[in-house]
Amino acid sequence: MSNADEKAQEQLILRVKPSSASIVLQPLRAIVALVGGFILLWLFVPPSYWRDVGLAALLALLVLRVAWRAIWVFCARYELTTRRVRAITGVFSRLAVEIPLARLQNTAVSKSFFERLAGIGTIGLSSAGSDGFEVIWEMIDDPDSVLARVRDAADSVRGDAGLGDASAPRPVVLGLVGGIGAGKSAVARELAARGAIVLDSDTQAKRVLETPEVKAQLVEWWGPDVVRQGAVDRKRVADIVFADPAQRRRLESLIHPKLRHERQDEIQRAGERGVRLAVIDAPLLLEAGVDSECDAVVFVEAPREQRLARVRSRGWDEAELDRREAAQWPLDRKRAAAAFVVLNDADAGQLPARVDVLLRQVETKYPRLA
Repeated sequence: MSNADEKAQEQLILRVKPSSASIVLQPLRAIVALVGGFILLWLFVPPSYWRDVGLAALLALLVLRVAWRAIWVFCARYELTTRRVRAITGVFSRLAVEIPLARLQNTAVSKSFFERLAGIGTIGLSSAGSDGFEVIWEMIDDPDSVLARVRDAADSVRGDAGLGDASAPRPVVLGLVGGIGAGKSAVARELAARGAIVLDSDTQAKRVLETPEVKAQLVEWWGPDVVRQGAVDRKRVADIVFADPAQRRRLESLIHPKLRHERQDEIQRAGERGVRLAVIDAPLLLEAGVDSECDAVVFVEAPREQRLARVRSRGWDEAELDRREAAQWPLDRKRAAAAFVVLNDADAGQLPARVDVLLRQVETKYPRLA
């Protein structure tokens, strides 16, 4: 599906704004401090020119603080569409943060004492692999009902995410995870040799990065230096996203929906051809929520020394390996999320036999593969 078609099909479900009550509640501490200062100055300082100046200054600060919040509320916009949730805030500088509904994982409502009295609350939304809430809908009216609509929309998207055509058998889909240099690609090649279709997200992402619309967006975000001689400078992109988690999430929100559509199409076509097993090899499979497209996750295990030796061939040193792994889930968390484990240590000659064992385990769990 083209980006134009995707935008044409996207429909607005809900648009909300911060509650008018938040004009007072959000700056409440500042208001209390300013009013308290005004009262103390009025009661305990003898009338004088400077007392009048102080009272006028406090009153002006109070008015300005409330007025600024009112302007902020007027400019803020929170939206739920058939494809994403987003928050657009700011007065002079506008900031838009969004999460595709297919990646929405954690939601919460927070209500302070005064928010409960006013019937308002703050909604926090985060995507798969995030350590905190990325999209905040601050102090909105009837937050429980609003969050229920967000959850219903997310459930609807996930329900529509089934891969393949009902008229054709759907392949069993395995997702590969592991440490950097663990040899996920080697396991993928072994599975391909046994008839699986392998979806290499690195290759797909490189292709998506070179599309005109994506290049234009990267230039808008990070400047013209991100493109060299007409091609995206992937090293420059990597330096940006590994140094700043917010920029990494920004890039993911741009390319991951496109990758997901490609995977769906390829898996559907594979099922129509009679392929029984599809393998997704994605560097951030768990972090990006791609595991939701898989029947099971396979953890490829390798000792750190072996992984370091492998990445040295890419020109990386130990510090680079550590830097890149810091942007991913810890290995023990990845292993815990996996249904199967394949050891890919220094003895490469053992890998084919170990992949055969994996396939027998998968066939036992998913009889349609047998």
